[in-house]
Amino acid sequence: MFGGRQIAIPSDEKESLLSSAFFRIGTPEGSADFSELIGISSEVEQTEYMEAGPVGAMFSRHPGRTKPPTVTLKRGMRTGLSTLWIWSWHKLARMSAPGMLRDCALILYGPNDDPNGPGRMAYMLMNAFPTRVELTGMKMGGTEVVVQTLTLQCDDIFDPNAV
Repeated sequence: MFGGRQIAIPSDEKESLLSSAFFRIGTPEGSADFSELIGISSEVEQTEYMEAGPVGAMFSRHPGRTKPPTVTLKRGMRTGLSTLWIWSWHKLARMSAPGMLRDCALILYGPNDDPNGPGRMAYMLMNAFPTRVELTGMKMGGTEVVVQTLTLQCDDIFDPNAV
């Protein structure tokens, strides 16, 4: 406890919150912009091991099977090249065709960022492919926006600016 005193943190030591206006996923073959990043996940399962020790059973935990990283993005459905690019790439993945694995960039842009600029943060997805493309919100006579969800799986994900 600090006894109710406030402590000022120097501005060069503060971490800034990241806010984003949109997200871009891109490869040399194409790109698409999304309004929502549902999540980036990477998981290592845990395994337990039991062995007989000098005083009885001994338990230990160890890293187990790793699950490949996934990225899930969402946007209002669009017509045009970005949607065609997503469906074409997903078709390659469904057929396990050569060219389905692509290195791609996930770039986060802030509210006032230049869409042609570097963005606020970037991740590289190595050997990524779309495992799922989903459309929701379609109804005859409805006025709702059709929502497209894209899930990518990759071998590795990293921040190219990390030290």
